[in-house]
Amino acid sequence: MKIVKTLLKKGEWLLDALKRVGCEMIPTNTILNKTLTGLGATHSEIHSKRNSIIIEPNVPVILGKLNDKENLEAVYERCTPHTINKYLKMDIPYKKIMTTPESFKKIRKAAMELNINIYKEYFCLFDECEKLTQDIDYRRKISQPIYDFFQFEQKALVSATPLEMSHPEFERQGFQLIKIEPDYDYKKDLELIVTNSYYKRLRIVLDNLKDSKHICIFFNVTDGIGDLIDNLKVTDYKVFCSQKSVEKLKKRGIINAYEQIDYPLAKYNFFTCRFYSALDILNGKHKPDILILTDLRTAQWTMIDPFTEAIQIQGRFRKKGKDDVTYNSLTHITTIDPNIRVRSKGEIRNRIDQFIANYNLLKEQRDGTEDEFKQKAILEDMESLKYQDLIDERGDINPFSIDNLYNEERVRAYYQSADALYQAYLATGFFNVTYNNVTECVGDDDIERLNNTKVAIKQREQLVNLIVRMEEWFSMGKITFEEKQELLNLIRKQPEGDDILSAYYKIGKDAIVSAEYKKQLIEKKVKEYDKAQAQKLRFSPKVLNEIKAEFPLGIYLPKEDIKQRLQLIYHENGVDYKATQVTIEDYYDCTPSNSKEKPSFMLNFFKL
Repeated sequence: MKIVKTLLKKGEWLLDALKRVGCEMIPTNTILNKTLTGLGATHSEIHSKRNSIIIEPNVPVILGKLNDKENLEAVYERCTPHTINKYLKMDIPYKKIMTTPESFKKIRKAAMELNINIYKEYFCLFDECEKLTQDIDYRRKISQPIYDFFQFEQKALVSATPLEMSHPEFERQGFQLIKIEPDYDYKKDLELIVTNSYYKRLRIVLDNLKDSKHICIFFNVTDGIGDLIDNLKVTDYKVFCSQKSVEKLKKRGIINAYEQIDYPLAKYNFFTCRFYSALDILNGKHKPDILILTDLRTAQWTMIDPFTEAIQIQGRFRKKGKDDVTYNSLTHITTIDPNIRVRSKGEIRNRIDQFIANYNLLKEQRDGTEDEFKQKAILEDMESLKYQDLIDERGDINPFSIDNLYNEERVRAYYQSADALYQAYLATGFFNVTYNNVTECVGDDDIERLNNTKVAIKQREQLVNLIVRMEEWFSMGKITFEEKQELLNLIRKQPEGDDILSAYYKIGKDAIVSAEYKKQLIEKKVKEYDKAQAQKLRFSPKVLNEIKAEFPLGIYLPKEDIKQRLQLIYHENGVDYKATQVTIEDYYDCTPSNSKEKPSFMLNFFKL
């Protein structure tokens, strides 16, 4: 794909940069990488001298633009065919329609009924195009207009954070990439806080922001937002989310929930992912402080991509007047998970090939039988295959679904370690990162995860991992002896904590792993260890010397008395071994008496 670069000077808008490459408007067959948010891409198209259909990712974005131009038509779920037909018949110079991807078909249908060829008469702009890749796994219909998009004679995609797209039509139709390159320092300050005591750290950050007039919290879990409101006991709040989530929150008593921006902002403002991009949030008298939250304990879909979502979130707030600073602070608080499984590109490709092979095998079986009941059963199996997630409404492989698989693994890899996430933020080139790794040796999240784990085997595995981490931190000098003792006491208080600690210090991690964390197998290995240790200890020089000093030679001693005295020596020396009346023969050459009333031994000489 041809790449065209053009400079942007401070204070300029998108069209100023495009004019440097000979474009008065957004050119056709273009993927436009704005680099910066808020450069006026949609604004310029709304005011361009041509008919336009602008596809926006979410309804709030469209509703936020309605006041931008009097004759702008909004098409989304609640829009009726009559309204669209009426607008298309209007006698106005340039028609401007904004639509969600899912509602584009309404425009197509209305245009066909009126014999309007939208593919020739309209320019189509797909805004925030990275959403095609990011959202398609849970929002299958987001790519529905793509067949229509490629039929437009005049078309473009735009975003400040576009992702690489593999759809073959981009190459076939000769698309170009125009990249806007600001000639000034546009980096934003961001504090990255990595923790394994999520709520503790969040409370510290919020306490430091207690004087802030508006705190805007971006967190993509509705229940998690509800829990935060309950735990923080805040009353001055607003939640911005989907209508379905609004209803869900209100059922649990969280009444200040809205499906679009409601001004003025509250002290605490929560936003789900439908508000991460494209939307303009207007600043009032006071600038907000922005918190981005990732809590992998709650859900993996709280992961934030530094290259797209983090940039988009900070770009939601619009400057007031000539002030380029749109917020007071930007902070990302996150947990990490070193156990996240990340597939390689080769593994993903092999999985896709296998999905296709499974589907084709069932398809052959269905086509090869005339029994309608068998056909129905096979069809049900086909519909449940993973392959179904990769195809579009026409039954063809959807390139954006394939891109999504690769993109998800890319982001997951960042959350395997604190350093990986930090390096990703640096690699964006967009942020001045203050890196604050406050991961504790054993954090609150570790204990919570342990207590919430229902499977005993998994609990033991987590306990062992905590002990290993504690020992590593102690050996590296990252915790003191006193801190280690505190952690040991904490671990002992957990279910099976004492037993796992004892097993770890006796047989070690490898033996516990080889026992597959099964209690009976661990106990068996511990018993074998104790037996071997007892055998070793009872022949140690110290024990041998005490036994030699304890028993005189050449006289008969009662066997029971010998056993008790020998057991006492074992006990005092920590030897876990049960002595019998004949154990003394392991140490001495003995002559038994013939007395039946009081069996005795004469100890002749010490064998060892």
